[in-house]
Amino acid sequence: MKTMKYFLSMAALALVGAMTVSCSSDDNIIEQPQQPETKNNVVTLTTTVSLDGGDATRALSSTGVKTFAADETMALIYKNKSGNTVKAVSEPLPAGDYGKSATFTFTLENPDKDQDVTYIYPAAMAGATDVDWNKLNTQNGTLSTLSSNLDLATSSAAWNGNNLPAVTLANQLAILAVTLKNEAGTSDITNTITSMVVIDGANDYTVNRTAAAGPIYVAIQPTSSATIDVIATDGTKNYTKTLTSKAYAASNGYNVSWKMAEAPFRDLSILDCAGNLRPRSWTANCYMVHTAGDYKLPLVYGNAIKNGATNAAAYTGVSGSNTTTTFPRHDGSAITGPWIKDNSITVATADLLWQDAEGLITNVGISIDGDYLTLTVGKDADTQEGNAVVAAKDGEGNIVWSWHIWVTKQTFATLTTVATGSHDYQVTPVNLGWVGAPVSQGYNTFYQWGRKDPFPGMGSVTYSTSSATIADHIKNPTTFYNVGGSSGMPSNTTYYNMWDAKQTGTDNIATATVKTVYDPSPAGFCVPTGNLYYYITNGSGVSSRWDSTNNGCNLTSVTPNVFFPASGYREYINGSLSDVGSKGYDWSASAYGSITGRARILRSDKWKWSYECQAYGYPVRAVAEE
Repeated sequence: MKTMKYFLSMAALALVGAMTVSCSSDDNIIEQPQQPETKNNVVTLTTTVSLDGGDATRALSSTGVKTFAADETMALIYKNKSGNTVKAVSEPLPAGDYGKSATFTFTLENPDKDQDVTYIYPAAMAGATDVDWNKLNTQNGTLSTLSSNLDLATSSAAWNGNNLPAVTLANQLAILAVTLKNEAGTSDITNTITSMVVIDGANDYTVNRTAAAGPIYVAIQPTSSATIDVIATDGTKNYTKTLTSKAYAASNGYNVSWKMAEAPFRDLSILDCAGNLRPRSWTANCYMVHTAGDYKLPLVYGNAIKNGATNAAAYTGVSGSNTTTTFPRHDGSAITGPWIKDNSITVATADLLWQDAEGLITNVGISIDGDYLTLTVGKDADTQEGNAVVAAKDGEGNIVWSWHIWVTKQTFATLTTVATGSHDYQVTPVNLGWVGAPVSQGYNTFYQWGRKDPFPGMGSVTYSTSSATIADHIKNPTTFYNVGGSSGMPSNTTYYNMWDAKQTGTDNIATATVKTVYDPSPAGFCVPTGNLYYYITNGSGVSSRWDSTNNGCNLTSVTPNVFFPASGYREYINGSLSDVGSKGYDWSASAYGSITGRARILRSDKWKWSYECQAYGYPVRAVAEE
């Protein structure tokens, strides 16, 4: 096949089939099979598939030979006369006792002659044009969940339009039963592992393992690649391993034991919002942490790395009357690469700028290789939630970038869909930086519009009315700026695309946010465009949905389970907290077009689509990035 993926499974060690085919006319199904007859550009093909190999099993077990069952289907990939690749799925097998042989019936629409066709069994593993490897990504690495789920076998054959030749369906996967050891090989750590990622080049697979003893089963589609990278975690420690010169053959099973080196720091950029491993690095300005331990984060500008690759869209703007084509760093120069060091900047030290819970973050420093900021989280989120901001500095003590560490029980595992008609938003359950449970009792962090760094939800802040640039925001992430007086602007220059990189418009923006390096959200999430709040308030506003019991507003009349707390705001005139418990606001990523220095908001205490000065400190409710 064209691609390679890794899968945690308990698939069959071998599945080999032989195929014989007969074609029948729709008009005469009683007589012996004949050449296919085309009527209305439709051809019906009947295919008999036999499984070969006495020890071929579906479930990598010794319980018996793989047999066909009722309702199973195959897929046939072919090209029509327009040159398009088409998938035909057979009719489900009717009830019956099949054993190792069954007959499948396909209906092909407008098929072209003289072409190669591909058979895929079972059909659930087929995409529109090939094997859909993502269909296998529901596995958890244990035998018990995979007994009927992974029989991937494919084959290609030439078809001249008159008859399908007999083909052999070969199993595409090698099965590894993996035992993990500590680096010395003296301790078995397999049963402690909660997540594991297996990577080969551009291909990877992640498993989040459930409570089950025994080996972790990995199904690999073999290729010529000789290097495999493995990352595993027990929820507290990371383990790594690089395997070289390993060639695993399809239809074979292997018992393997890997000695894993313990990594001193868990890399936040390869953990998702629930703390599970993800195969590729995703960077952000906010990292969610759930458990105590030692962590590191890459010295990268915001979301300038996405899915392990440079995400230049995050720091490449767009031309317009009130937009920027480049995004400044701390010295005012344009960001030209994802890593801080790519921009001829050497990070010398790191510091904790603030935290809202004592002992939340300690031991802030720089890794030996100079590529990561390191830190220690003191307690699990079940014991102590909170927020902190940490910063990287150059040799002269200038802050070159900073990050929000959010120690939280929130995982963003459950999102609420708000379908506006022109765009769907997957809305997170709480504002960024939320501390407290339930959501009606607590506080969140606050943000000036277009800035990446949070301000605490309690206490006072440093306030400044002096001239400020975007570079000043980066060098002084704890300073609350108002350079516009009554106009309420956080800097001398504001752009429409501070949080939405390609945006040249304002107000009711219905397209998806193109997340920038200044976006304050965790990896995979972003500030929503104004259309979200325009929709839920019917544009001009609706009657109040105030919940006096929980001090906030509920979205129940539009879409359930989106609650907006009355967490108040920070005044643009002095940075002080105001109206906590009585009023609620949330920023959108969209500017307001009629007055400079304004941006669109949701005013949830009145359920109103509105706008305000960008120098206010308001909460952010993130949505899933698209």
